[in-house]
Amino acid sequence: MNFIIENARWLLATALLYFSSCFGQTFFISLFAGEIRQEFDLSHGDWGAIYSGGTLVSAMAMLVFGGYVDKYKITSNIKIVIICLSLLCLSMTFIEIVWVLPLIIFGLRFFGQGMLIHIPAVAIGKWYGKNKGKALSLSIMGFSIGEAIFPVIFVSLFTVIGWRNSWVVGMIILLFLLPVILKLLSNERIPNSKQENISNQLGMQNKHWTRKEALNHWVFWAVIVPFLIPPIFSTAFFFNMVHLTEIKDWSLISFTALFPFYTSMSIFTTLCSGWILDKFGVEKILPFYLLPMSLGLLIISFGNTYLYAMIGLAFLGMTQGLAMTIGGTFWPNYYGTKNLGSVRSLSTSTMVFGTSLGPAIVGMLLDFGHNYNSILLGMCILAMFASISLAITMKHAPKLLSNNINKGA
Repeated sequence: MNFIIENARWLLATALLYFSSCFGQTFFISLFAGEIRQEFDLSHGDWGAIYSGGTLVSAMAMLVFGGYVDKYKITSNIKIVIICLSLLCLSMTFIEIVWVLPLIIFGLRFFGQGMLIHIPAVAIGKWYGKNKGKALSLSIMGFSIGEAIFPVIFVSLFTVIGWRNSWVVGMIILLFLLPVILKLLSNERIPNSKQENISNQLGMQNKHWTRKEALNHWVFWAVIVPFLIPPIFSTAFFFNMVHLTEIKDWSLISFTALFPFYTSMSIFTTLCSGWILDKFGVEKILPFYLLPMSLGLLIISFGNTYLYAMIGLAFLGMTQGLAMTIGGTFWPNYYGTKNLGSVRSLSTSTMVFGTSLGPAIVGMLLDFGHNYNSILLGMCILAMFASISLAITMKHAPKLLSNNINKGA
């Protein structure tokens, strides 16, 4: 409790950044999928290709601009990102030409899913030592709250003000939150002891890793591929939730009303994982975090009732909660914090790249006539293999010096 009280302003600011990222996340954009496809006469494959193309370019942009978090003040980055995201929300209100759609999707994904996830994660990695897992788990609740409330709110708004005007509400929310966040960060957190100093938060082999060094070491590639599983599969799942409700004969508003079960489990797991990661280490937890997603996909694949949907979403939420804290803890622990923005931008861009694959691949499979339940079952099996891969990687990865990951406040 003392930790929360002493760090309340910074934890609230990063939580609001995660909350603001929701407007560029797949679960939010996919709420409009049916209306967008109908408005522009797009097939599943067409819409998936547009979405994936915009997301892919945003992943490339993350490689270029992700390192700016190391070079410029966090508040300067936040001003640009949130203003741009709010303008993109407004642009969805006026779009009439289909070729403009990929440009808007690129912007929403880059500024929302990319930068507004990257900035708070890097900040927390630099601000905190041994308590970074705890700080991440508390901050990420902002994202979880957005996941819980936005689907029901905005699906309901469709019927009142229409899907286009609903994006204006998103713009208003962002512009309201910006000054609040800047006020909270008017005094940026500085590590308050020698133990917290980022120069003491070293990675593998007792050093700070550069982006080039990380790319040339086998651990990065052995971990980054399984790390792609949650963004690829979660994006594909939520992107196609309108199609899922159609083949299961569920109503969209009833299905989105189950999201609080997903979010509640995500929040619960996030809070627990922060404590568990700080106590036992990310290397002990990493091999197991994909297993709940695998089980959730299996349940939804075979289940045809809302009860199955509720249970499946809860298991998906469990992996979501674990993934957010594991990623934020793994990179500073294994690669140090001096070049964290540059190194972590590799992870963020790869994650964004992964989210570009899911909609495109699943969209093509659906256009070719493949059963969506079978696709979900295939995802389940791949997630299990990825868990085995992570177990092997963690067994052979260089051991971290305990004093590198246990320093700080």
